[in-house]
Amino acid sequence: MPVYELKFDLNALNHLGLNLYSNVPAVLSELIANAWDADANNVHLIITRDDTDTGIIVRDDGCGMEATDINNKFLTVGYQRRKTPRDDVTPKKNRKVMGRKGIGKLSVFSIANHIEIYTKKHDQTLGLSLSVNRIRQDIEKGEKHYPESIDDIPGEYEIRTGTGTTIVLKELKKRVRSSIDQNLKKRIARRFSIWSDDFRVHVNDVPVNPSDRDHFHKLEYALIYGEGWETHLTHSPDKSRITERKNKIDAKKNHEINGWIGLVKESGLLQDGDDNLNKLAILSRGKIASEDILETFREGGLYTKYLIGELEADFLDLTDEDDIATSGRQDFLRDDERFVNLRKFIESELQFIGQERARFKHEEGVEKAKEIPAVKKWLATLKGDARKAAENLFARINMIVTDDEHRKTLFKHGVLAFEHLHFKEKLNELDNLEIENLEVAVRLFSELDDIEASWYYQITQGRLEVVRKLIADVEGDALEKIIQEHIHSHLWLLDPSWDRATETPQMEKTIKKDFEDLQAKSTDEEQAGRIDIIYKKSSGKHIIIELKRASARTNTSALLNQVDKYRTAVKKAARDAGDNDSVETICLVGCDLKDWRTDELREESQKTLQPKNIRVVTYQQLIHDAEIHYKNYLEKSDDRGRINSLLEEIESFQPNSD
Repeated sequence: MPVYELKFDLNALNHLGLNLYSNVPAVLSELIANAWDADANNVHLIITRDDTDTGIIVRDDGCGMEATDINNKFLTVGYQRRKTPRDDVTPKKNRKVMGRKGIGKLSVFSIANHIEIYTKKHDQTLGLSLSVNRIRQDIEKGEKHYPESIDDIPGEYEIRTGTGTTIVLKELKKRVRSSIDQNLKKRIARRFSIWSDDFRVHVNDVPVNPSDRDHFHKLEYALIYGEGWETHLTHSPDKSRITERKNKIDAKKNHEINGWIGLVKESGLLQDGDDNLNKLAILSRGKIASEDILETFREGGLYTKYLIGELEADFLDLTDEDDIATSGRQDFLRDDERFVNLRKFIESELQFIGQERARFKHEEGVEKAKEIPAVKKWLATLKGDARKAAENLFARINMIVTDDEHRKTLFKHGVLAFEHLHFKEKLNELDNLEIENLEVAVRLFSELDDIEASWYYQITQGRLEVVRKLIADVEGDALEKIIQEHIHSHLWLLDPSWDRATETPQMEKTIKKDFEDLQAKSTDEEQAGRIDIIYKKSSGKHIIIELKRASARTNTSALLNQVDKYRTAVKKAARDAGDNDSVETICLVGCDLKDWRTDELREESQKTLQPKNIRVVTYQQLIHDAEIHYKNYLEKSDDRGRINSLLEEIESFQPNSD
């Protein structure tokens, strides 16, 4: 039987084997490339599973190997597949050879600890096995490693007709076993451009096709270069958005590219499970050579989030020129003139596609806006620069939003904001206002009232939605947590006039320290019953908010004693700061006070607290009162003005589903 010898050192095993690739498709791509170079017609990838192990079988019907080929080519790390231009193509099918450095075979060790090879070139199937542990041990001892010959070929691996090679990957690494899934076919499809009737790859007996890439149908715009790729773009929704571009990189050297660069409608379409498709892949000789050249650019335009593409650049891997691929053959030496020229070309194309996206999104945005009758009518009332500015506004909205409902919402707010800004410009008319021409001022102030009413109406609608969500989402004791989270930044839940907190940092710091000192002196019962005590200032009034736990029950007298000391601290701090000492205290409780046994006792409690401007409100009452207030406002606002009517028409518009 033949003696096999593997020749390389431990450093090569670590860097070119165990750590060469991080994913299964990349490793299997190397074995598929080997089958291509062996003039195979078919490659079968078979995932095997049993109770103890998961394995991968890669079987091809290529030219196979004899013992000398195994030793001198397959087992010789660094074997140069293309020493001269004569070696540039395969002997039988005249294919451009993919292999070059002879290190891809080691990639199998990055996903499997045990490999078996079965191959047949003449009349006999030969077999050998490689074990990572045995290889490492021999190298560490300084000894040569002799792979084990498999004399008794298992029946399922015996190549009974023709020629070919079968590689069996066993003892897959743990991270690998969990990553083999139904997406393997898709991921393999994305790594090659050589699919044809003359060369087919099958994953578990299902053939891999270009359509398995599963990204062409996501495109809304594309640039194409050269020939061959346009057939894949037939799923593009608008053929007018496919632009043919020149593909010459260096006319003197006849360097050119083939492929496409595209834009998807929504950036979310580029997230495919764990795979991010927001990449521009470079292929050479029909195989991935750089998974993403976009990483080398600093281009940060919004359009880059929608980019995807595949460019074939065979001039990066010419047999009669220096090899510029990195050791892992997943990137290129970036200072090489060929790569530099490619980057310059792509940079120019990215700028072009960014400009094109801006152009067609602008056109689309204006048309989308005009689909809404109310907006079309509103646009017709604008003239000159004002209309142009409004159209630009709709165009920009369309650039960042793809969902119809979100687009409609932004159109509403855009109209409102535009009206507000447009009104500011109109105020310039007052500079030249004659005393007797008061109707101009009346008209302007009327427009201002309309704008302000619209703003408040929209704010009220938003607040009511928040309140209703609280009611729908929260029940029982859980309400205390929600109230605590919202009350700091949403004082309007307590009083509609409290829009913004206006306390100064120094005042807030002083009172915070006073509150901390008082809380440290609180009784255990008081501390157990309190969630938080908050100081705010709004509408010129100092506000203390005492949040009680929903489960804690107290009475009027105890509550008064607890909050009165905080009122005293705030009043003193306000006077020291030269501010008014008007203080309102709100106690939020989870349930009625103990002494609210009857309506009369409740009223008596309120009279006791009122002189010190203290209110007691339950969580449920707070939400209920807020809902009633904002709901009543909306229902009573019959005269909603021109702008609100416009906004409501936009909101009610339903785009044509066709």
